[in-house]
Amino acid sequence: MPFEVERSALDSGVTVLALSGTMTMGNQLQELEWTVEELAKTPQNRIVFDMTRITWLDSSALGVLIGCHSAVHKSGGQLRIAGINSRVGEILKMTGVDTVLSLDPSRDHSVTALK
Repeated sequence: MPFEVERSALDSGVTVLALSGTMTMGNQLQELEWTVEELAKTPQNRIVFDMTRITWLDSSALGVLIGCHSAVHKSGGQLRIAGINSRVGEILKMTGVDTVLSLDPSRDHSVTALK
């Protein structure tokens, strides 16, 4: 399943990026990183990655997640990760990335945390 990103802006000022497919090295991951870097420079720097439909990620995706977190944090914004499945959760835990990112059980939890 190819990696796709669907972007939506909520009335609260939170931007939700709904991710789906497999997060593996490629142009789509680079585009995600560029999108987040641009958002970080704007007032829309409160961002949720809704990863409910992500089935797999590789090491390059981990790097992008950390890079996005860093870019948003440096701009004074916040990035929260929502809805990871157990398989993705295990990868984040094994690599220690779960201790760096803000993880929430659902998109709603993430959006509420950013209000």
